[in-house]
Amino acid sequence: MSVDQDKLERLVEKMPTFPQSAQRVMEICADINYSTPELVSVIEKDPIITLKVLKLVNSAYFGLSKKITSIKHSVVYVGSNTIKNIAVAITTIGILPKVAEAGISRTNFLTHSLTTAVLARLIGRTKGVAENELTNFYIAGLLHDIGVILTAQLVKEMYKQAIDLAKAESLPLHIAEQRMLDFNHAEASALLVEKWQFPPALVSCIRNHHRIDQLEQPSDMEHSVFIANQLSKMMEDEAIRISAVETIPSVTQDWLGSPLESVMDSLPDLTEEMSRIKAFMSL
Repeated sequence: MSVDQDKLERLVEKMPTFPQSAQRVMEICADINYSTPELVSVIEKDPIITLKVLKLVNSAYFGLSKKITSIKHSVVYVGSNTIKNIAVAITTIGILPKVAEAGISRTNFLTHSLTTAVLARLIGRTKGVAENELTNFYIAGLLHDIGVILTAQLVKEMYKQAIDLAKAESLPLHIAEQRMLDFNHAEASALLVEKWQFPPALVSCIRNHHRIDQLEQPSDMEHSVFIANQLSKMMEDEAIRISAVETIPSVTQDWLGSPLESVMDSLPDLTEEMSRIKAFMSL
């Protein structure tokens, strides 16, 4: 059985549009000279994002001595970069189906996605990528597997069999999908972010995140998301991992410049970021 391309495209069309407020946050932050008041204004116009940002900022994770009651004060206390990433992540999580299909744990899926997003941004930063460009690294990591949820909705039983095959034979999930469905989730993910009119480089990164060895000259974002995805899988308990860790292509290993296993120790703020993910999952 294969995934019907027309059905997939129709399912993509049924997915919610990416909220304008989050799109605007991304556009603002892509400008190296963006103004904090403009960022605050956009977030404050979305009551759901505002409520959840304030809830997280006031959580035990940040441990602030006084209650924060406005986005403006949130930026002062935790920084604009933190607030923009929280806002985009909250929006993305909000559009996912509340119940995942094919035996996929929504909690595990979100944890993997958030971890990949954080790692992609940190890796990009260590390679000297400009701060305003790192938002796209974060979003590509966050959305790289959204096609898993999409495809699982379309062919539930066959997708569960693909997951079972990946586990039984210790395969990367996209290889099992290709065998069972003649299709893989990276393409589904790319179709969705194309619908949302994300930047072409971000769409390409998501489409190519399992075929980086086939690219003539992978971008910093493509390298970062590939590595982040593998590290995120390595951090998962084997009992919940649904996709095997992939071999690092030589082109990516050369770009990285150090063994994959040593990358975790070289990433600044990783412990803090992982704590933030735990706080985020409690929202």
